[in-house]
Amino acid sequence: MKDSLAVAIEALSWMAYAGLGERTTLFKAADQMGVKEANELRQAYRLIMETTRFQNQLDYLISQVVSQDEIERAPHGIRSFLRIIAYLKYVDGTRQNDLERQVELARQILGWKELRAYEKQIGLIVAGGIIPYHTLPEFERLSLETCHPVWFVERLVNVFGRSFALRILRRNLQTMPAYVRLNSLKVASQSVEIAAELGGLRVEGVDGVFCLGMKGQPSRLIKSGALVVQDLASITAGFVAAPKPGHIVVDICAAPGNKTTHLADQMQNRGQIYSVDISGPRLSYWKREMVRCGCEIAMPIRADARRLPFKIEADIVLVDPPCSNSGVFARSPAGKWKLTPARVNEFALKQYAILQAASNYVKPNGTLVYCTCSILPEENEFVIEDFLKNSPEFRVVPQAPFLGSHGLRGFDLCQRFYPHIHECNGYFIAKMQRTG
Repeated sequence: MKDSLAVAIEALSWMAYAGLGERTTLFKAADQMGVKEANELRQAYRLIMETTRFQNQLDYLISQVVSQDEIERAPHGIRSFLRIIAYLKYVDGTRQNDLERQVELARQILGWKELRAYEKQIGLIVAGGIIPYHTLPEFERLSLETCHPVWFVERLVNVFGRSFALRILRRNLQTMPAYVRLNSLKVASQSVEIAAELGGLRVEGVDGVFCLGMKGQPSRLIKSGALVVQDLASITAGFVAAPKPGHIVVDICAAPGNKTTHLADQMQNRGQIYSVDISGPRLSYWKREMVRCGCEIAMPIRADARRLPFKIEADIVLVDPPCSNSGVFARSPAGKWKLTPARVNEFALKQYAILQAASNYVKPNGTLVYCTCSILPEENEFVIEDFLKNSPEFRVVPQAPFLGSHGLRGFDLCQRFYPHIHECNGYFIAKMQRTG
């Protein structure tokens, strides 16, 4: 218990200081402290994820007993522990004796001298009696109730209506199920047996895709490349692209490589995939994924997707540009506290530029697929609208499989995924064809 709390405090401090993600900080803190026991790491990860998920609500509760000046002066470790103890008390419903045990462990981890200046405030948090926030203005109240930034709540309400928006926001307060797909490049002869083993978890409408729910992942099959962990919406995008053996495919913003290996699987390792990404470290990971999954036809190209260093005509170009990740807040809650309206606009401009550049590599009658893990129309329908206005040689075409909901603004042939409806990441897919 002490190790898990220590790792969580350190990881949350790294997140606040360096802006790193949940898993990165977990492994960084665990490595720094030499913590390797699986159960301790699981408990630490839970504290990191849930404290981050409810962050603004916890900060509001803490602000009732700790002044803003005190919070700003407090070391990162103290701030992290205040959030953890508030989470355990008000969200998790931890028993009083266990809360007091956590405080005692924090004295050992942080040092009693460090914690002494905050003992009174910690006592007030543990004792309860926090002022509720139900009298606040509507969007501030909804922001605290659903644990999202005020501007994001207001934006979703304006786009989707209050009821639909609140269902999205509330679904983000729970973890998302895990999905895997069979990789025939590694298990062609065993796929029937593996499918039978996972048979009760099969997802209807897509071949070889299984929902693991919240259960543990079959690490042996994943390590061997027989199964690939990938979200359902992302898997659907690969099927929508529908490459055939012998095709030439360009995969834009390809790392970490899940889509590349899925494309190669459908192509039966026949043809050519040009996998473009601007990040050297991400492409290093991409290369390991190609080996693990048995992909032999993909060529890594490190480049800015807006200025590609080759001239080809591709049957399919798949564009998965950097985005706000606003559809992934259930799986990675840290992202919602970094996002701003200005950042969304920056993403939209970059997405349009990447899509426009990528379209130059689609041959006549070829396919252009655009997808993001964002639910905001600025990054989806607005981008497609602008692109089609300036690229009349492209038209939106039907998709198969169609597992999501229809797009907004008249884009009924595009599909959207919503966490509360489809039990996967929020996502958008547009499929377009270049005229002959």
